[in-house]
Amino acid sequence: MENSAATVDMISNLPDELLCHILSFLPTKLAFTTTLLSKRWAPLCYSLTALRFDDDTVKNVDSFNRFCGFVDKLMLFPSATNQPIKTFHLKLSRFYKVDHQSFYAWVEAIKLRRVEELHLLLDNVTLKNLTIFTSRTLVVVKLASLKVEGENLCVDLPNLKTLHLRYVSFETQNNFSKLLKACPILQNLHASFLLYRRADENNKVEEFKPLFLSKLVRARFCSTDIPVNLISNVEFLHIANAGEALKGFRFKSIPVFQNLINIQLWFLEFFHGWNGVVDMLQNCPKLQILFIRKWCSCLSNEWKCPISVPECVSSHLRSCTIFNSDGSTNDLAFTTYILQNTRLLQSMKINGTAQSSNGLQKLQIIQELSSCPRMSPECKLSFSFK
Repeated sequence: MENSAATVDMISNLPDELLCHILSFLPTKLAFTTTLLSKRWAPLCYSLTALRFDDDTVKNVDSFNRFCGFVDKLMLFPSATNQPIKTFHLKLSRFYKVDHQSFYAWVEAIKLRRVEELHLLLDNVTLKNLTIFTSRTLVVVKLASLKVEGENLCVDLPNLKTLHLRYVSFETQNNFSKLLKACPILQNLHASFLLYRRADENNKVEEFKPLFLSKLVRARFCSTDIPVNLISNVEFLHIANAGEALKGFRFKSIPVFQNLINIQLWFLEFFHGWNGVVDMLQNCPKLQILFIRKWCSCLSNEWKCPISVPECVSSHLRSCTIFNSDGSTNDLAFTTYILQNTRLLQSMKINGTAQSSNGLQKLQIIQELSSCPRMSPECKLSFSFK
């Protein structure tokens, strides 16, 4: 008992700023349970600058209503209206619909409180004419599992640096383009599984034409959502459905990625062959890390190693990973091409498919690549099979 009392005493002696910082890492409802300890904790909870509301504990309609009532009480508390909010997390993943009037009141409250970081996961909520999209204080926005409604979105996010969208539905792709155009200093973009409820009449490239994301450092997206030439300044790039993107290289329409040092290419539906990958490498002169993931076999004929070697391969590449390699002649030829032409290569990792994991083929892959001469004496070759 004495030890317990001493611990409580130690906590009580901590300054308010430190206690608030500790409480900010907890779900807000859990943080408020500390108000049972003493009257001192109540004002601390109401002055939290990081608010996290999660309906994971909701079991039925009554508990959902109590959850919403708690958010109401905290967000609309009169003395809190002038208290700035740095971070606001709201997760509504249950099958209970929140009252739209309440939801919009919460959003208006956080805007008035100059929120800097916004996380919304809303399975049953539609965002319509939200003024939060015209915020001058937002620096980070992460949206998931929600619908953005309206043809003419009003968007102005001049200080936004990070935008993550996952399973977000727009009326048209033009609305997504408007959102990007409203973020002039965007540095980090992650857009996956975007949905468009209606097709645009205009060509996709035309819609994005006035847009160039010059400040972007990191980008992760599907090639069908964003033209690749908008993001040529990035240092880190992850392209899903890369088969579509690499078709453009045949027409030499994509600029050189002068700053790119890390790229991941995910081939989801089809893989035209290694020529497109080599063409991509020609346009990435400083690339150091290459990761390729395939979900399908190559559609092209036998691949022949090109005579020329991209600058990044000969002078900069340090790590290469081929995930879901099927052990085909083409896959082995590309792996050999990298091993024999990469002076600074430190790591070559091969992950085999189930098809390549039978005993005899697996042994052949390991033997063939292990006996291949390597330009880099530091290169470590590793294998994993399903």
